[in-house]
Amino acid sequence: MRLPDLLPVVAGVGTIAYPFLVYFGLPHLPPGPLIVLAVALGGLQVVRQRGIGFVPRWSLLLIPCLLLALFAFRPILAVQAYPPLISLCLAATFAWSLVHPPSAVERIARLTRPDMPPRAVAYTRNVTKVWTVFFLANAAIASACAAWFTVAIWTLWTGLLSYVLIGVLVTGEILVRRRMFGRETA
Repeated sequence: MRLPDLLPVVAGVGTIAYPFLVYFGLPHLPPGPLIVLAVALGGLQVVRQRGIGFVPRWSLLLIPCLLLALFAFRPILAVQAYPPLISLCLAATFAWSLVHPPSAVERIARLTRPDMPPRAVAYTRNVTKVWTVFFLANAAIASACAAWFTVAIWTLWTGLLSYVLIGVLVTGEILVRRRMFGRETA
């Protein structure tokens, strides 16, 4: 595997592992190296989106800038800001796609099913609304955990519970889609 092919994998795995790196790293490291890691992951997300064009690059470039600005005022909070910022970028992307169709979920669905009936397009629009609300709620909860709770609680939410909820949402959506459109659309 070539290095350029490996960078998106590192970005994805690093983003998922980031809460645990913070949890285990903060007792032993100052916040600076963890912010460097978060900024690097934000940059790698731009590379990861290469060719997909799903999340606007400007939103992913905004993350490192916000992290560095927050670091100047509240270093520990800046370390914990990466997951909520990712959720906010995703929420903004999904919401933007509702105003400027096709919706985000429709774009994803058309990767495997280019010919979608109008009923399916309407369905994907509603699913996009659900994901927008989910990502906003996830960002709010992760931010609240960072601001008012311990790093352990923040890690529990950002590193486990939010991913469980994503899995539940994906599974629920697949079940609803199968019920509405039959097994051939799943």
